[in-house]
Amino acid sequence: MPTFVHLWGNTCDSAPAIGKPCVTSLTMNSTRVIYVENDSALRQFLHESLDRHTEIEVIGTYADGISALNRAVAKKADVALIDFGLDTDGLNGIELGIALREINEYIGIVIYSQFNVRKMVNRVPPAMRNGWSFFEKSGEMASIDYVKILKETAIGKGNWEEYFPVTPEGDDGELNLYYQLTSRQRSIISLLAQGISVQEISLRLDLTYAYVRKELSRAYDTLLPDAKEGDDLKTLAILKYLQLVKTL
Repeated sequence: MPTFVHLWGNTCDSAPAIGKPCVTSLTMNSTRVIYVENDSALRQFLHESLDRHTEIEVIGTYADGISALNRAVAKKADVALIDFGLDTDGLNGIELGIALREINEYIGIVIYSQFNVRKMVNRVPPAMRNGWSFFEKSGEMASIDYVKILKETAIGKGNWEEYFPVTPEGDDGELNLYYQLTSRQRSIISLLAQGISVQEISLRLDLTYAYVRKELSRAYDTLLPDAKEGDDLKTLAILKYLQLVKTL
């Protein structure tokens, strides 16, 4: 007799009754995964580890968020495994997850990180929070642990709010202000705070000088809405940004 797996994880011993949808065991219908990790060694290792499990089919691996926004592949995927700390192209893991959900409303999102991302939960729109999971990078995790999280998240059993209870929107004004800055603006301000000139920042980030100046101007407007004529915007913005970083 074939084994059936209920859509939200319960095993069925026989074909499901009407109103109780089941799908066949994932050894027969594999969970299709896209994987995004900017560390090439880790990306290769995890890809090979997941490939050993017949219930998992890796249909796309990417080194950055922009590449991962492949509509044709994203629409076919059941779940995305994403490193939170991408941020190499203006998208961190959560921002990429949101963008993938806009392409495929059913895709599960699994975020992993070595950092505490608790305070980023409010970045996930309430309508998208089902089917999100999080786990911390750990050398103690076996590939079967990854498989379990991916399979459960793919069918809507996310653990996101178990790890990070959602706080009411607007409870933390400083945190909300931090995330009003784009990832690019945060990168620019962070470099500016290290004493790096605008010209050098443009070279490091492979951006035009004019673009960096424009993004700085926008960041100043966000960080210093009450600035007065004659204020040292650069110094005030850096101080404000460093203050915000301490709240993370």
